[in-house]
Amino acid sequence: MHIETLLDKKEMIQVDIIRLLLFQTKQTTKQALAKKVNLTQNALKDYMLDIVTTCQSLGESFSITTEEKALAITFSSDINFDKILLAYVNQSLSYQILRYVLVHKKVSIFQLSQEFTSSEATIFRKLRELNQLLTPFHIKIKNGQLVGDELQIRYFYYSLFTIMDTEFSSDDLAVSHLIEKIQPEFRHTFSRGALKRLSCWLFVTRYRLSVANSENSHFFDIEDKFISDPLYQKMGEIIHHYFKDMASYVSKYEGAMFYCFFVSFDILGTDNFSTYDLTRRKKISTAMLDTYSREIILSYYGYQRLSISDEKGLAYKLSQIHTRVFCFQGEMSLYESERIHHYFQQYITPEMADLITKLIQTAQERLGLTDMTSDFLWTNYANILVSINLSLYQNLTVGIDLDNLFSFGDSLYHFLLSELSGIPQVRFEKFHDYEYYDLILTTKEKPISQTSHYYYLSEFISPYDIEKIKIIINKIKHQKNNYQK
Repeated sequence: MHIETLLDKKEMIQVDIIRLLLFQTKQTTKQALAKKVNLTQNALKDYMLDIVTTCQSLGESFSITTEEKALAITFSSDINFDKILLAYVNQSLSYQILRYVLVHKKVSIFQLSQEFTSSEATIFRKLRELNQLLTPFHIKIKNGQLVGDELQIRYFYYSLFTIMDTEFSSDDLAVSHLIEKIQPEFRHTFSRGALKRLSCWLFVTRYRLSVANSENSHFFDIEDKFISDPLYQKMGEIIHHYFKDMASYVSKYEGAMFYCFFVSFDILGTDNFSTYDLTRRKKISTAMLDTYSREIILSYYGYQRLSISDEKGLAYKLSQIHTRVFCFQGEMSLYESERIHHYFQQYITPEMADLITKLIQTAQERLGLTDMTSDFLWTNYANILVSINLSLYQNLTVGIDLDNLFSFGDSLYHFLLSELSGIPQVRFEKFHDYEYYDLILTTKEKPISQTSHYYYLSEFISPYDIEKIKIIINKIKHQKNNYQK
């Protein structure tokens, strides 16, 4: 579920307009933009006025202007697209209904229509749309109540509020009190981000304690996979006593639900996980899958290539992926999956693609997962492999020799730096005799080093030169890293 699907049609179109103006590769006229979003030019004008009205309050400045018939969007550095999108979601009727249903034990269509000054027909339609969106999470709003597995209800709201990022602080007193009980189990402190995530989960839990239903069918299916884990058993004791101060009745499953959250959403951190992993029951299905997947990845890269800290990080990331996909159903996303896939595809080789497929198939077989989990697993495995690939890149050194250009050598040297310095894992410097370089850029006709890689520059460096140099650098990178592998 993409967070944008909570918007009404009009707000969706306004967000599309902002996105098109922000990410456009060439100038766009009003006529062309109106055609893209299927509006008349007069309607587009009204929509842009609404956009400016909505977004001006988000920061120091926001405007949409017309320069030589082309539209341009500009805003201050305290605004970005995510902030704009979340502002629209926060105002949407769907989001407001979801919040209202969370904090009230039972609601009626009449009650909602009065609260949000909307017709009962509009509320009914919104509830129907929301239930369609909630289907992947296996929950719904029925007879004025949230219906479904309690763990899934809490997961959905945690996912929603984490993206909206409101009301949660790493200094939350409730979190501090809980950490006092948990902390002795670990040698390391939790990060500020982990404390905010804990705050968000506790925020949802506090509302659900008084209205939580007894449906735990999904948890029944997975409980036996964790029941032998010492941390699972410890959490049951800690959480039951902790929540007794907040509610008259505490379900025996509170500790179990908290455990599922705790081991799935980057709370422990790498070092704490390493401590926990020493006592973790190795025969639980997720632990066995973690070990098997890690060995496959280490074998792919060569066992000597990753440092001990990198291996620890790999083990932790895999544990997060596997426990999350095993414990929870559905996914909430701030970013478009197509853009994420496009980003990763730039770095994924055919061999890496085969490895990802193998990892997905293994996870689905060992954890009994459906094909619905494929996108989640692909994105997360791709993220791990691309991160490893980029971190293992050997740095290239490029020497620049323009000594024979007495008049323009210095300015052309700095021009080259400005055009090429953004390439990652590459260091550029003026050429020195007897130094080794992976590539030499020169205006001298003959090779001046033992390296077989050099590029003969035009006197006044052309766009063709720049493009060709980038291609050569990428080729050398590929050769060097394949050789290291």
